Amino acid sequence: MPPEIRDGVLALLMVWVLVLDGSPQQTLQPQPKTVQAEPPRILYIYREFWKPGTQAPLSRIETKGARMCIDLKCPHPYLGIESLTGSKEVWYLNGFTSTEEQKRVTEEYNKKGLFAAMNQFTQQRAPFQSEPGKDGFSNYHPELSHGVPWSMGQGRFLVIVVTKGNPQSDGTVFETEEGVRFIVTPAQTRAEANAKLSSAGRGAKIFAVRPHFSMPAPEWVAADPLFWGSSTSNR
Repeated sequence: MPPEIRDGVLALLMVWVLVLDGSPQQTLQPQPKTVQAEPPRILYIYREFWKPGTQAPLSRIETKGARMCIDLKCPHPYLGIESLTGSKEVWYLNGFTSTEEQKRVTEEYNKKGLFAAMNQFTQQRAPFQSEPGKDGFSNYHPELSHGVPWSMGQGRFLVIVVTKGNPQSDGTVFETEEGVRFIVTPAQTRAEANAKLSSAGRGAKIFAVRPHFSMPAPEWVAADPLFWGSSTSNR
């Protein structure tokens, strides 16, 4: 993917955030339906590293960007997740069923003029990062995965390990061309996530799925409407 297109995708993925105050979502809600879907064949991951004490200015930037995304109608759903353990990170996950779908989405971004409109938010965010963001594409590896496969939109929490080693517990594995593996395990509650963290291996982190960081697909909302409701009501 050309650098200018990649940067536009990064900007667009980063701006759908905190329309409200960024407080954790309540987890004591009726359990959602199971999302019956397969893992994405290709998973694009953008990792952002936040400096301590930068929540307020970032929220202002992101709120403005989120409103612009609503107006421009982003053509592809994605997840925004925030770390609850370890150093502060915010990730944006975008899943594709094939390289053809990836190409089609890029073309739609170009047609809508989204890249040019959103690049300004990338520049505004830079001073609040503790280090440059990291991004890349990874491929699903069913032969390395164990347990129930994770699909986009499944789980209010995710336990994720980044490693070059083999999985130490159940999880869905995505691997980059450089051999970096992302092992993803969903959880519905913080207590369940805590339990899975203990067996996930060294370096594992708990992430909360943030509806206001995300642009959910209709099937995610249908499976867990109470969780996603506040996000969709702002569209």
